[in-house]
Amino acid sequence: MDLTKASLLREMLTGTELGSRTTDFAHSLRRYTTRRGGLLLFGPAEDEPWHLTAHLDDELHRAGVEDVRPSLVRWSPPPDAPAHLAIGLDRLRESGRGESLLVVAEQTPADTLLERIDDVRRRGTTIFSIDNGNADLASLSHESLVPELLVPASFGAGWVNHPVADDDAVPDETLTLLREAVAGFEMTQHLVSLAAADPEATQPDWRRRLRTFIERLSGEPA
Repeated sequence: MDLTKASLLREMLTGTELGSRTTDFAHSLRRYTTRRGGLLLFGPAEDEPWHLTAHLDDELHRAGVEDVRPSLVRWSPPPDAPAHLAIGLDRLRESGRGESLLVVAEQTPADTLLERIDDVRRRGTTIFSIDNGNADLASLSHESLVPELLVPASFGAGWVNHPVADDDAVPDETLTLLREAVAGFEMTQHLVSLAAADPEATQPDWRRRLRTFIERLSGEPA
């Protein structure tokens, strides 16, 4: 899904649980990453989170947020890999307070992955995860997103309360595409990437809670 469609869907999701949770998650990611270069992304060896790393990097760069640009931590980078793709497991052993580890695991995480995450957590790093609801990963995470639990049973009246345009209905074809997109990990990652670049991402908690309350009450962005 491209940036235009992702932005459109985020607008439509204003005031819904999916919209609010992904925004809160991304804003927490920004607030707890206080060391420059301290945002690390990690996942299973067979499914490293390239997609989310690239989108986060693009959005944060576009917003001028250079100190929280993400780094992909790889299990076994080849010796000839370029610098930004050559960050190996040693980086996890150097992590600590003021840094965040964002784990993306669509399938049930292996014990080796969980062991690495546990080590990082013991060093004081804040753990975030986007996953399938695995209990072991949840116990290690300070904050989690489980996409399938946030997706409404149907796409239509009752939860899309912020119209895209006042004078235009959304075409059925677009709704079909959005239904498919919203049900998966990919869309959740797009929403997190967009929200991480929000200007208000580092506002104090009370400001964010007020903004969320207004959005849910009115269905309009604050």
